[in-house]
Amino acid sequence: MHALRSQWLSPNGNLAQVRDIPGINQCTSDEVFSNIELRLSRISTYGFDYDYTLAQYTEKLPETIYAMVRDLLIKHARYPSALRGLSYDPNFAIRGLHYDFHTGWLFKLDYLYNVQLETIYRGREQLRDLEELFALHHGQHISVDYVNENLYHLNDMFSVPEACLLADVTQYFIEHDISFHPRYLAEDIRRCAEVIHKGNGLDASPLHSLIMSDMNSFLNRAPKVFQHLDALKAAGKRLFLLTNSGFEFVDKGLQILFGTKDWRDLFDVAIVSARKPAWYSSNRPFRRVDTRFSNPNSRAQPWEYVNRFDDGEVYSGGNLTAFSPGKLRDAMDPTLQQGWKTGAIVHELDRELEILNTPDHRCNLAWMHQLENLLKKAQQKTRSQEFITSPAEVQSRFHSMLESWRDERKVIRAKLKDMNNAQFGSVFRTHKNPSLFAQKIRQFANLYTSGLGNFANYPLDFVFYPNRDILPHESFRSQLNSDGYINSL
Repeated sequence: MHALRSQWLSPNGNLAQVRDIPGINQCTSDEVFSNIELRLSRISTYGFDYDYTLAQYTEKLPETIYAMVRDLLIKHARYPSALRGLSYDPNFAIRGLHYDFHTGWLFKLDYLYNVQLETIYRGREQLRDLEELFALHHGQHISVDYVNENLYHLNDMFSVPEACLLADVTQYFIEHDISFHPRYLAEDIRRCAEVIHKGNGLDASPLHSLIMSDMNSFLNRAPKVFQHLDALKAAGKRLFLLTNSGFEFVDKGLQILFGTKDWRDLFDVAIVSARKPAWYSSNRPFRRVDTRFSNPNSRAQPWEYVNRFDDGEVYSGGNLTAFSPGKLRDAMDPTLQQGWKTGAIVHELDRELEILNTPDHRCNLAWMHQLENLLKKAQQKTRSQEFITSPAEVQSRFHSMLESWRDERKVIRAKLKDMNNAQFGSVFRTHKNPSLFAQKIRQFANLYTSGLGNFANYPLDFVFYPNRDILPHESFRSQLNSDGYINSL
């Protein structure tokens, strides 16, 4: 057993040099991953969001959001001024967490609504007494009704600093014996976050104004994104921009990102201040955006009735139903009938795949799989006549061996979790199961990748094929040979 463990866990051992361990194949962060079979040749119209899709932000953005929301809590909600001493910790929270309005816990759910037990935090302190969880939910599972009524899902990139601030303020209140209700804290933080993101609706929001004052420190240039859009346009594809951000913010950002003032030439239609997700179901009309500060030739009158989309103009508001008239009718009508094909940009994939590809992670994961196989087979042995008739001392040693394997499995599981994030683990997994966040990506995104520029790596007639889902009764069966390698069964 010791020899096998050494063979599997050594980063410099033979196994670490094997590229494709069954079930643990290596992927690169410039790949595009598919949840369905999808033919790019059948797509004639491409739509793009701005924030975290076209725009790639630096780590300065979450730090800024944290500080701005914190300061608003102090200034307008009369929270203790000592909170100014709090600062954003990029290593604490991850995307996809849930905050419980009733208990103040921050934790991660899997796709079956089971809590990953070691990810429950109240403030910065891990919940050690799990009887509190079991008393409230009668186990590890949280009902869908409870999720809908009492949990706040922090599922976008902007919510990560909010999660950190929720934990930090909670910790401050606990340490200073200040009574508070978790729901009110969450509502105050959400309200302050909306203020910095949306402002008064007339001028640029406080956050957008701050970003525009120093674009270069907030944005990463995206030459591959520009090249991809340019290639789509040259191939006769129709492109549109659909974003909740205002025109001035988007205009200045895309000039920096693409290195040109003529970014609008890439898009057949640009729609800003869209008010998604209501845009998909509302009946608000489109209106023209006054762009004369950046385009002196614009003749837009914001109060005019919009019955067509004109080249070079930008529009705001509107709705999905009204989007089909004009030059995009031919492309949009079939899509509206059949459903849009969607893609998600998941920036966490870069780091996730970097970790998954390390020899340390791959070997530990492979060894854990083998431990589980050994545990399954060993437990079956206890039903054999040979075991039943064996001396009590032999049976005791055997059960001790099983417990030591289980303990070792727990250690490896914890190590694999901590490689991603010491508090909450991987964004995509709760040990064996996909996280609820990963399930949402699977449910709502046909394709996903770490950056929009990755699509430039694929020809425009590429066909994406999803991996075959392996059900438990179809699972890969294997055993170890005497050299520590896998023999398929």
